[in-house]
Amino acid sequence: MVRVIHEHEGKRVEGEASGLGAGMLLLTSRKGNFLSVCPGGNVTSYNGLVQYDAGLQAFCKSVEALVLPSPVVAVTNRMHEAELRHADGAVETYRMSSRACHYALAGCDGELLLDLDMRRLDDRDARGRAYEARQEGEDVIVTYTKRDDEGQVSYGFALVLHGVPEGAFRAIGEWQERRYPYDERRGDASGAWIYRAGAIRVPGELRLVITRSAAPEKAREKAHAVAENEDDILHGLATHSRNAYKAARLEQDLALAALDALTTKPKGEPQAGILAGLPWFTQCWSRDELISCGALIRAGHYGPAKQLLVRYYELLDRPLTALYPDRGLVAADALGWLAQRTHELLAALERERLLGSYFTRLELAYLRDRLARAVDALPFEDGLVANGPGETWMDAAVAGDTRAGARIEIQAGALAALRLLSFLEQRTRLLHRLAPQWKRREKELAQRVRDAFLTDGALLDGADDTTARPNLFLAYHLYPGLLSPDEWRGAFDDALGRLWLPWGGLASIDTSSELFQARYTGMDDRSYHRGDSWYWVNALAALSMRRLDAGRYAERISALRDACVRDMLFQGAVGHCSELSSAAEQEWGGCFAQAWSAALLYELLAE
Repeated sequence: MVRVIHEHEGKRVEGEASGLGAGMLLLTSRKGNFLSVCPGGNVTSYNGLVQYDAGLQAFCKSVEALVLPSPVVAVTNRMHEAELRHADGAVETYRMSSRACHYALAGCDGELLLDLDMRRLDDRDARGRAYEARQEGEDVIVTYTKRDDEGQVSYGFALVLHGVPEGAFRAIGEWQERRYPYDERRGDASGAWIYRAGAIRVPGELRLVITRSAAPEKAREKAHAVAENEDDILHGLATHSRNAYKAARLEQDLALAALDALTTKPKGEPQAGILAGLPWFTQCWSRDELISCGALIRAGHYGPAKQLLVRYYELLDRPLTALYPDRGLVAADALGWLAQRTHELLAALERERLLGSYFTRLELAYLRDRLARAVDALPFEDGLVANGPGETWMDAAVAGDTRAGARIEIQAGALAALRLLSFLEQRTRLLHRLAPQWKRREKELAQRVRDAFLTDGALLDGADDTTARPNLFLAYHLYPGLLSPDEWRGAFDDALGRLWLPWGGLASIDTSSELFQARYTGMDDRSYHRGDSWYWVNALAALSMRRLDAGRYAERISALRDACVRDMLFQGAVGHCSELSSAAEQEWGGCFAQAWSAALLYELLAE
């Protein structure tokens, strides 16, 4: 068993880690680099030290693990650092800065093994891999080369570990086969060849600065520069953590820190964005960013929220796509979330009398005109907004179930956009001449949605689909005025009766459906949106129930909240929020750090 401790500014929560990879730590640099380590041995090939290579335009893995013989008995998460305490008294501390991984080891009188897996993260081909490891002064220098079948160099890079006492590195140069249980569970490639480069003799204590670059000289230069300023760098990490997270509850601080960890600006990119999830959703997904933006607004981070939202208005000449800025399928729900988060931001600024400090009237008019164009271009069919196959957040198709057609959360998003247009019209035109038009269109669409979706007290997921899914909670969050409070209670009660899971989650489809899958099926998408319980949806549903009728749904809200917090504290990557869980029992699945899971949990805890 591994004990997990979360500490921050005098606040402390602890318990036993559970599940696969128990006690997994995850640290990020906010520059596209991340480190994940499992105390009992890595459970996925995505664990290890991963850094973004601007030249290759790819994420590259370098270190598989630094290995000590004694088992880990406790993991302490302090947000800016993670500490691993071993049974023999040895203590490891990991930190990530923008330029390096910082490693400290105390209480060790033995050897630290260096296991490497240097490659592009998407390169699973074991052929043509070559390492060379040597020590020069206090640097262990590793060069890696990958060749194609013709013997030509495909790519390569160098790794430097600075701080190794002279003569303390012993080369081993041994290939070892590894099996990864989480990859096997997901149906991913579950085996890999790891290179045990050598061992470092540790005379009690050790401090390493670990850097990576295209050439050994650049990696050494970077490591030395970081080492010279390491005390200041580490002080800066601790200071940021202390100043950024000041909530009364530690869990709320942890949720915001988990979201911040995924807010990144890789080298060569023009602006920061929110990565959808680690370790493999290393892109900015439109709906994920826009949904996650609510936490930035709730936390009072108005500048970053404005920057994020405005860059989506710049894209409204065409439908927003799943991957920012313009890749993948259309994201039919992105426009609605853009409108909702914009309205939340503007309302918050007005409440604090800050609107004029963040937006000029000309800027608001720009938002109005761009949004009006996008709303006028919405694809209506039979008076409702229609989406194509795979264009909603439930984008995995199984057995012909694509959610094409008119879907409830898409209608609510369109209504949110119309509502925002009225709001913007009133604040940008002296005579508000178009406000009545937008209000009329909003009222007419709301009536058509009620007529098509409200049936015998239930709110349908699709205009022609009676299958229960949790998307009505999204619809309430986006546009609560669609139904009366009593009608919403009836709709919520109906959905909860068909989606509720005893451990405190919601299934992504009616548990009596023939498509329902009780267990996470990984890369086989059968369970993804047809059984698996999504933490962001669970937190949003709890938030919606709280706003509708906190007393009526008190037990449900508590169960949903507690399950989300339990996942963040003691399952998956400690201090981070998993993508999803199996329906049958609570167990982390998907990515072990998902932005919208953290963002919605923060919103729930903040409210």
